[in-house]
Amino acid sequence: MSKICFVNGEVYTPLETIQPGTVIVEGDRIAAVGSPERLQPPADVEVIDVAGRVVLPGLIDLHFYGCGGISLADEATIADDLQAIARMLPRWGVTGFLISPSPRTADRETLLHYLRVTAEAVEALQAEPAGAVPLGIHQEGPYLNPAYKGAFRADWLREPSVEEVEAYLGAAQGYIRVMTLAPELPHAREVARLLRRRGVLPSLGHSAADYETARSALQTDFPLVTHIFNAMTGMHHRQPGVVGAVLDSTAATAFLINDGLHVHPAMVRLLMRVMGPERLALVTDAMAAAGMGDGEYRLLGQRVSVKNGEARLADGTLAGSVLTLNQAVVNARKFARLSWGQAARMATLTSAHLLGLGIRRGALLPGYRADLTILMGDDGEVWLTMIGGEVAYWAG
Repeated sequence: MSKICFVNGEVYTPLETIQPGTVIVEGDRIAAVGSPERLQPPADVEVIDVAGRVVLPGLIDLHFYGCGGISLADEATIADDLQAIARMLPRWGVTGFLISPSPRTADRETLLHYLRVTAEAVEALQAEPAGAVPLGIHQEGPYLNPAYKGAFRADWLREPSVEEVEAYLGAAQGYIRVMTLAPELPHAREVARLLRRRGVLPSLGHSAADYETARSALQTDFPLVTHIFNAMTGMHHRQPGVVGAVLDSTAATAFLINDGLHVHPAMVRLLMRVMGPERLALVTDAMAAAGMGDGEYRLLGQRVSVKNGEARLADGTLAGSVLTLNQAVVNARKFARLSWGQAARMATLTSAHLLGLGIRRGALLPGYRADLTILMGDDGEVWLTMIGGEVAYWAG
């Protein structure tokens, strides 16, 4: 069993800060974490001097379409494309992620086929990881309100159907972990209850719901909100809308696309004060342009133009993002004046808890999976990413 000891790090577990800190890895697990005064490297261990760099748990992205020019749009290449994505993500500190298929059409048979093929690809990579581990599927739509469709085509969208969702769950072989839908649509609450019975998180999103409808949904059937502030009714002092219901909730967790474009930094500070890092999960909603540059791309069957880091449809609608998760963490520190531990929690432990993985992933604690990210400094550039005890990326 291989043993590696990281020494002289600025370690954030993320619930505790240890500076300087030592992290000992044995095989695929964290063996020990502590200060050098009480934790000395064993004689038979490989020692890596982190030299004061920031040591975090491995980052987890729960809302993601693609990167590096690749998304799951072509049924013939989904397995290869998912493997390529998994190999790229460690350069941004990501060790686990949910993937969203983005077929060119969204009729029932097409979605069933794409879910089958994507589930098979996820299963294969979980069995033999090739980088960041796909933790399952986040199915966004097709049960979204056309008034808040975002980058989705209106002709893709339809009313929820319990029977259809049963078929999707079967096709995905248990790998759907999150499904985003609008709670005000007919039968949406029935679908949400079905999802929860089957171990899937219903997420409120792309919604025209008023405050009362959203509040009721969040109190009962919807524990999660997809990209707060975006593609939902905003907050007015006489019409609080979905956003008001989320801020008024005491339990719901929300995804946050923290690029400074989708949500203003002032609103990020407000979210932190009201909800805190334990109820906010940083996500990217990244599309194929992430990690690339300006140019023309495609998402959900539509052409997307990227200019100066903004991904938009021809009508100006934001279409996903080019955000990377390590930058989202850096932005959280900057926008809301957070510690590394607070910012990292929203991309590690909070995300792991949502998927029921909070005793295995998302923290640097003995017995947890040895997934960790080491950043060079305040700019968030990744120095090293370890996944399951294996170094997946090292800038050297």
